[in-house]
Amino acid sequence: MAELTVYPETLRWATRVAKADPSAVSRHKGLQDFPLWLEATDPITVSFQKVHDLAVVLQTSFGALVRSALPDESEDELVRYRTVGNETVEPSKNLLDTISMMRARQNWARDELIQDGLSENALVGSVSGSASDEDLAQAILDALRLDEQWAKGTGDERVRFNKLKERASAAGLMIMQNSQVGHQRRPLNIEEFRAFALVDDVAPLIFINRNDSYAGMLFSLLHEIVHVLLGEPEIYDDAGLTPAGREIERTINRAVMKSVLSDEDFAVLWREQLDAGLSRLEAANAISQEYGLSALAFGIRARQADLADEQLIEQLRDQMQQDLRAREHERRKSSGGNGNATNASRLDTGFVRLVKGGIESGTLSYTDGFGLLNIKSAKSYDGLLAAKGLG
Repeated sequence: MAELTVYPETLRWATRVAKADPSAVSRHKGLQDFPLWLEATDPITVSFQKVHDLAVVLQTSFGALVRSALPDESEDELVRYRTVGNETVEPSKNLLDTISMMRARQNWARDELIQDGLSENALVGSVSGSASDEDLAQAILDALRLDEQWAKGTGDERVRFNKLKERASAAGLMIMQNSQVGHQRRPLNIEEFRAFALVDDVAPLIFINRNDSYAGMLFSLLHEIVHVLLGEPEIYDDAGLTPAGREIERTINRAVMKSVLSDEDFAVLWREQLDAGLSRLEAANAISQEYGLSALAFGIRARQADLADEQLIEQLRDQMQQDLRAREHERRKSSGGNGNATNASRLDTGFVRLVKGGIESGTLSYTDGFGLLNIKSAKSYDGLLAAKGLG
């Protein structure tokens, strides 16, 4: 059975954070020696399976348990002053653990890129906070080298989203996604957050909550790309579709929609749908199908242009909630699909390439590399590389 080196200090940290009773942990199958691991002074050797089982019991990530250095325990600046509707919001452990995992990846990638001689990413903070929505929309297209019709009619919402994700990755933005914390069955709540941006001048990172629809994820990714361009970190907890919030957020939301379809083209297209006999609800859904953002997003856009009323918005909100409930139901029934493809979808291609380079050059151990990738075996590593086209 494959084995890993783990560090007692790391195990003690994970136990303390989880507020776990070592004796209770030891009663789980295969973990009877856990109290002895905590008392050890030198690194110990533990099987992959036992580390995996321990991560489940402690509700922490597999990668966190195989770290050779303890993470920074200070409260992350991303959540320190977070408010929603002027109310202070207490972040969930799932959100905090996800941010911590992404910070660890970002910090490692930053150091690695600097050692490789790469300087600052020119996109970070390249746009003024006073930019108009038109300017921000154009900045998105320029940064990712997209033409004005990039979102139109791909025929597959997954293909459209992945196209944007790979363009962002090619521009030096690390794009990660997941529906849960690591490999654990701790789902991420889209009511709490849909995405977040960890802004860094060398290794900017965007995380997308995979429990959202493709239309929602497309909006979130575009929204967070703008935050990188502005140099502003953010946790995005809105569908991008409510009138409340800071003016800059409303400006960003308008920019996102304009980067997909200009005001002029939208107005023409909307009237064409109605002239063809479609209801306003049907028109919003038809444009959504063609351009990838949600029907609600386009309904609100029509309302802002005095082309629709609030009744349509309420209909579209109800429709979105029904769609999300149906998606959640399907997710719960899902067996998980192809493990290698799932791992590949969660990880930024450039990041995987960077880890692969570190392992092959000898600057990164397999244990630390597997921890960064949150995988548990050489077989999973080879499968990940193959799925990413890096094998």
